[in-house]
Amino acid sequence: MNSPKAEIRRKTAEKKEVSSKQLAELIAKGAENKKALDIEIIDVRKNSAVCNYFVVCTADSSPQMSAIANGIEESLSKKKIKTPQVQGKGDSNWMVIDLINVIVHIMGREEREKYSLEDLWGKSGIIYHV
Repeated sequence: MNSPKAEIRRKTAEKKEVSSKQLAELIAKGAENKKALDIEIIDVRKNSAVCNYFVVCTADSSPQMSAIANGIEESLSKKKIKTPQVQGKGDSNWMVIDLINVIVHIMGREEREKYSLEDLWGKSGIIYHV
């Protein structure tokens, strides 16, 4: 019997016409359209059972963080992919969007430097960098 999370992942994969990698690339393009900085897609499949990819990007301000989240939502809605609620607010300097197979981190500069997710998950997993 599958765990509830595994069942959600399976159903989500069945509904979508895009792969996890394509989803990550679509998210990165949405962030890029809103001038996100240092966008990276990190392949964490070898190191994590939580998701397949992280998309990490940096924003210069709280309003830009919100704009990036909105840009990602717009990019996904064009492909009829529903975006779950964003966790965190722009003034927290770290927002997370969990799309099951792809987790998006929109971070302020200080948080990005302090937590260095790329180092945590391995720079060898970076497959996209803008």
